[in-house]
Amino acid sequence: MSNSTYNPPRAKEVDTKDPLEIDLVFNIRSCGTCDFFWPKDKRKQPYGPYTAFDFQKSIPDENDPKDNPEDYLWLKGVTREDAFPNGEVMDGCRKAPIMTIGINPNMTAFAPGQQGASWAYPNFTSDEDTDAWTKYAYYYRYRSVYQEHLNLDFVKENLSSEGQIIAERDGKLVSAERTSSSPSYDIEVLYDGDAKATKIHLSGELGSPQYVLLYDHFEPNNVFKKGDVIAAKPNIPAGVETDVYQEQIGYYEQLVPTLNMFSDFLKEKGMTGADIQIGEDVGQLDMVACASPHWNKAFLSDEKGDREPDIINNCVSKNAWAIKQLVQTKPAVLYLVGESSWNMFRDAFGGLIHQKEPMPEYPEDGAFTLFKSTIDDNNPCYFKFSTEIDGRSYELTTRLIATPHFSYNTNFLPQFRMSPDDLKAFKANYAACYAYFEKSEDVDIVPAKDYGFSAIQIVKNTDEVFQALEKNYSEALKALTPGYYNPHRQMAEVLEGLYNAGKLSYVKGSGEEKGYLTRSEGSCSFCVNDHWEFPLGCPYKKTEEPAPPVGFLKKVAAQIVKAGKKE
Repeated sequence: MSNSTYNPPRAKEVDTKDPLEIDLVFNIRSCGTCDFFWPKDKRKQPYGPYTAFDFQKSIPDENDPKDNPEDYLWLKGVTREDAFPNGEVMDGCRKAPIMTIGINPNMTAFAPGQQGASWAYPNFTSDEDTDAWTKYAYYYRYRSVYQEHLNLDFVKENLSSEGQIIAERDGKLVSAERTSSSPSYDIEVLYDGDAKATKIHLSGELGSPQYVLLYDHFEPNNVFKKGDVIAAKPNIPAGVETDVYQEQIGYYEQLVPTLNMFSDFLKEKGMTGADIQIGEDVGQLDMVACASPHWNKAFLSDEKGDREPDIINNCVSKNAWAIKQLVQTKPAVLYLVGESSWNMFRDAFGGLIHQKEPMPEYPEDGAFTLFKSTIDDNNPCYFKFSTEIDGRSYELTTRLIATPHFSYNTNFLPQFRMSPDDLKAFKANYAACYAYFEKSEDVDIVPAKDYGFSAIQIVKNTDEVFQALEKNYSEALKALTPGYYNPHRQMAEVLEGLYNAGKLSYVKGSGEEKGYLTRSEGSCSFCVNDHWEFPLGCPYKKTEEPAPPVGFLKKVAAQIVKAGKKE
């Protein structure tokens, strides 16, 4: 049984007397409101503890990731006691004019396979004259598209000898599905010469380190030799200096093509060197601060039943962490990632969503229907709020865009979408064009599953596909066009439209200084304050602007929560 403790100790509320952007650091990191994530009896903790690392300095010595590598050695860190991952504040600049909001952080260490086995979470301490709060604030201020893992060989060198699963013969791992929050699960291996896979049960215990798989259940890293350790429980000692790596995460990377397109647009406008970046120009956060492997009943239930409603009420409405950050950041545009994120936001704050022709509560094509509606400049969707408190006014107007979920690359392929009935009619009416799609290596036809629309996805050579359609199947193309999506391009067009309308702007650099996307309105002391000062300071001079009285923005957030709830 692990003797892990919660770091920091859990609290319901910390009264810091600090500006809201700093207050969120102290409150989110220590939040213990949800007894699902933070039960008093840590043996009932559903997720973790997991392998953890720490900085050796309050401000770490980092390696520069040149040319955006997929994976690179980030820094020399130190192992810490296995930890339960703390809630997350927003990634990036607190006055970034572009913001994304998802449901909650993904728990990669839960996933069976080599990535999950090597994954590590920060367990920041104040050991060796460092400051845990500075580390936490710094980590999230400069996080972009990467998250951390240790070297897999290092993990293999530090496994518990108890309960190891050893390969009896040569073979391969063929199945490793985790369908609930249970710490126990089954894997299947196929030994060479066997016609049938062998099932192996991995028995876990809540609140204790859980089995990790040292092989994937898919190619190419699923083949093992006789005597190899297939699965074991990690036993990494605390206080060991080790390499900490950063790996690109597909979810965070999904916005990069859109930002590159917007950068090219700005360059065409004369903004030489424009390079819009996640973490600097884009702030990323979630409606719920604590991580889980998935967002559904199977992963959010305990002896009290389905805890999803409690979690949403606590994090989204009661503590209102995301809306408090939105109130302080005041972004020009907010991308709500996926239909579930949109629903969660709408359910909590729908009274402040403004659109001439409101979207249907049950969109026929899920997030794609929402996306088409919110990118429509003839029917824009806004989150609006204004108030006056103690003689001080506050106004917020943010463009809302609901997007397909960032975790699935196929959502962002150029594609034609239509209902199953319409696809059937298209096949009958434009048989030659449909036959072209079936034969083309550039196109995949994806039938609808349980619900939703079918998709004709262009997986490569988009220009060539359109040239063929225009030349040989022009009438079919006319029928397809109303259901055409190119999400990266369309999301970039939203940014271009906001720029043309003066809602986004760019400051040219002078001399060797880089230019930058203008920060959103209002002061910010996140990077320079009485608790910490980051080496880069605030390049946008937001610390020089007059700040509202401490507590003012919290009162604004409280009014938004009240006004946002639809009757």
